[in-house]
Amino acid sequence: MRREAVLPYSLRPMDWDDLDQVAEMEREAFPTLWPPTNYRREMQNRTAEYLVCVRDGEFRTVRRKPGALARLFRRNKPEPPEQRRLLAGFLGVWHMAGEAHIVSIAVREEYRRRGLGELLVIGAVEMGMARGAQVVTLEARVSNEPAIALYTKYGFHEAGIRRRYYADNHEDAVIMTTDALDSPAYRALFDRLRNAFDERYGEAVREYIQ
Repeated sequence: MRREAVLPYSLRPMDWDDLDQVAEMEREAFPTLWPPTNYRREMQNRTAEYLVCVRDGEFRTVRRKPGALARLFRRNKPEPPEQRRLLAGFLGVWHMAGEAHIVSIAVREEYRRRGLGELLVIGAVEMGMARGAQVVTLEARVSNEPAIALYTKYGFHEAGIRRRYYADNHEDAVIMTTDALDSPAYRALFDRLRNAFDERYGEAVREYIQ
């Protein structure tokens, strides 16, 4: 039975004003990651595409860091705080060699177990299909059983192991990939899972779909 006609979260492409919140979520989800991702560089990376999961109707107060000219003319006077839509999660994908490769996916701790990780996986697959990718791929820690179970649900299967892949504890990574995105079998699986998600949680606005 459908709980809500519309899920109170939406997915849209990441923009420059999102970088502070995305970096904050990365630090929370991956505290041992070093160096941190340079999202300003990623915004200019033609192979990269990021989505953010916006919590509708909820805002966060942020302070902008003044640029060099602002600091010169305002004599370091702090910028006034701004109200921005709260971001509950984000997803990063690199498009290369016929693959949509998930490089990062995270949900704020207080917003987990609400289906948002699954919504972001749906977004990754939809972006891959829209960009003509043959498959969606990723790496996951071998110990991250919940994530591996979610990816397996969406048709990802093990394609190999990267030994000692993670720098913090030298844990192995499992390489996972979907079958061909344009195959009738995968399309049928994905459509069924996406429809089941919408029935359970409500339909989310997806601003990246044109």
